[in-house]
Order: sequence, then C-alpha cells, then structure tokens
Amino acid sequence: MSATAPAHRRARAAAMAAVLAAVLAGCGSSGVVEGGNNAFSATTLTVYTDLPLLGPDGAQMTSVVNGEELALYQAGGHVGQLHVSLQELDDAADPAVSAPVTPSSGRQAANSAHVAASDLSTVAYIGDLDSAATAISLPLNNENGILQISPGSSYSGFTDSSAVAPRGGSGVWYPNGHRTFARLVPSDAVEARATVGYMRSLGVRRLDLLADDETPPYDSAIAALVAADAPAQAIAVAGSHSAIAMQSTAPGDYAKLAAEVAAEHPDAILLGASPGAGAQALARELHARLPHAKLFAPSTLAVPSFLGGLGAAAAATYVTSPILEPGQYPPAAQAVFASYRRLFPGASTSAYALYGYEAMEDVLRTIRLVGRQAANRSKLIYAFFHRLGRRDSVLGDYTIDAHGDSSLQRFDGYRVGAGGSLVLVRRLS
Repeated sequence: MSATAPAHRRARAAAMAAVLAAVLAGCGSSGVVEGGNNAFSATTLTVYTDLPLLGPDGAQMTSVVNGEELALYQAGGHVGQLHVSLQELDDAADPAVSAPVTPSSGRQAANSAHVAASDLSTVAYIGDLDSAATAISLPLNNENGILQISPGSSYSGFTDSSAVAPRGGSGVWYPNGHRTFARLVPSDAVEARATVGYMRSLGVRRLDLLADDETPPYDSAIAALVAADAPAQAIAVAGSHSAIAMQSTAPGDYAKLAAEVAAEHPDAILLGASPGAGAQALARELHARLPHAKLFAPSTLAVPSFLGGLGAAAAATYVTSPILEPGQYPPAAQAVFASYRRLFPGASTSAYALYGYEAMEDVLRTIRLVGRQAANRSKLIYAFFHRLGRRDSVLGDYTIDAHGDSSLQRFDGYRVGAGGSLVLVRRLS
C-alpha cells in the first residue's frame, strides 16, 4: 500500500488483519527490476489501482479496492517466485477546486497514470471507474505499454468504432497501436439495448433524451445510443436536448429546458450525464414539471452522488445497472463475500467488491501464464488478450475479446427507494 495514501485509507488499512498488512508491506520494495518491457528477471511486480475514494461514492469505491486487496491476500502476495504488490491511488476530484463535485478529476487521473508509468515494476493498472477519467489515463498507460483493467468506464468508444466515438478512432486512445484496455462491465452500447428493453417493459411509448453537452460525449453517449435503439421497441423519440455541462445546482435554472421537454409530452425521460449536483437539480426540475413521467438513469448515475439528492424525483426514477444483486452472482462470489466480511469486519459488503477482486484475479492469472517474464509488459498484454480465454469467475463465466469488451451482458432494472437506495424491479438479461 502506498505510503502516500490519504489518512482515512491508512486508518482503514491499520484495521485489516495483520497477515494482510504483512503481505502487502512485505512485497512492495524488495526484488530487482531491470527496466520497462525488457525486465525479464524482475522479482517484484506492482499493480496500481486508481479510483475516486473520497466523497459520497467513496464507500462503493473502497469496496472495489478491498476486493483487490482480498484477491492479493488470498494469493499470498506472490505468483510463484514473483512478489506482487498493490499501490493505491485516489483520483477523486478535490471539492475545493471542483464544483460541482464529479467522481474523478482529470488532473488526478493524469497524475496517477504518470506515477504508474514512472515505476519500472508496474505491470497493470486497475481503473479508472468513470469514462472521463479513463479518457485521460488510457492514452498514457497505452503509451507505456501498461495493461489497464477498468471495473467501470462503459464508454463504447474505447473499444469500438461507435458513432459516438471521437474523430481519430482508436488512435486517440491507443497511441502505441496496440490494445491495452479492458473493462469488466458491458459497454454503454450494450446497456442502451438493456435500457430500451426496460423502458418497454414499463410501458414507455414516448421518450425524451437529455444529454450533458460534453465533448467527446462520455457519460452522455448513452443518450444517442438509446435514441438509435428505441424505434425497434416501438418507442417514439419525442425530442433530444443538451444541457450545457450541467454546472448549475439550482433546479430553477433548468426551468426553460424542462418546459421545452414538457411541451413534447413524453411519458419517460432518459438523463445521460455524470453524477453530481447539476444532474440532481435537473432531475428535480424535470419531475416538478412532469410529475407523471418516468426518469431513467444509466449505470453512470447509479451512485450515491446522484441518487442521494433526488428528493421527490427519486420515486419516479428508474436505473439500469450491470452491478447485480449480490445473490445473483455464482457460488464463488458468495465465498468471496464471506472472506470479505472476515477480512474487513464492519465494512459494508457490496457487489462492487467482486469487480475489484476479479480485476486483480485477471492480473494474477495473466502473471501466472507468463511466469518469470511477466515484467515484460508486452508479453503480459499478449497473454491477457490471447491466452487467458474463458474465466470461470466470481462474476460468472466470461471472456474478454481482442478489443477489450467483456462477454458479460447482464443488467438489473431498479427503481430508487428511500435514501437513494436501489430496489430491484426485474432482471433485464
């Protein structure tokens, strides 16, 4: 664990079982590293993780990192004769310089990627959570040949030639010309189809779309994808609108936009945006103007920093997410939950922990395949994309294709309950 971790992280780590602390502390500084892609005889390998650990979403993100730590602890901090250490970084936006608060800071994401790249023992990078942060870290990690596994970052442009991808295609994200990024959740192109199916099941017939006016469109990209999929489910798109950066935090500031939407008489509205006070204010104003319309939020908004501030709009809000109910995961996941509770007593058990656990497991499996040449980043990346094959994992059976997309396509449909909680309505796949 990084000596520069914030105080709340150090305090949490101190409460962990002594054996875990020994494993993580004992394998971070010993060994020989001989440099970059030619480090064939390195005996210490480092995995960096970068997630927004501060703010209202911090508990969920901490559970991801806890899952990573659990997987490494169960491996004894070793793969064969190789030490593996975990260095934790935090890319949360600083509320003192970022308003409204967003999950991650581009500056912090860039700093984290530079820290990982400057460490010659780095073989993998777990993160970032949201797509805007990944858009910063991915080109830097790719340029340095570092395998990057994200537990989130659903923006389809990272892995395909989607219509919402920026000009320049994959070269924008992969300057070295080789794929180095994979995610454990489905892309927003897959989520769009699940969302439209959820709408149809709830009787939606007339839809309006609202998207954050960001360029390129990361969290807002799903709006265009839903618009393209809606007609096949007999859902008419009544209108499509942009809300410039959703910076305002006062619902009244969205009155004109809400009036324009109301004039189109939708029975449902999809909000494509990053979580934060601006998106909350817009949702509240839309509900005030259209109290009988259903508000749909994609998985990027399935976090406390959005769900916890909806007020009366919460009762009308429906959420699509690939993070399933804990009981829907296979028996291997239930065993991980039991180990998690023993290792992190008092910490809430969240399905998010499985995604950190599986990301670390993927790294460890790949190191095991490559063996003592695992410090050669290009060999590690080749093994990840071409040799791992199907995983029988805590997330279920899945593969990662050559573009970095997971074969997992499961979603749950939720409604928002008391205090911003998510209440399962139905499985969508």
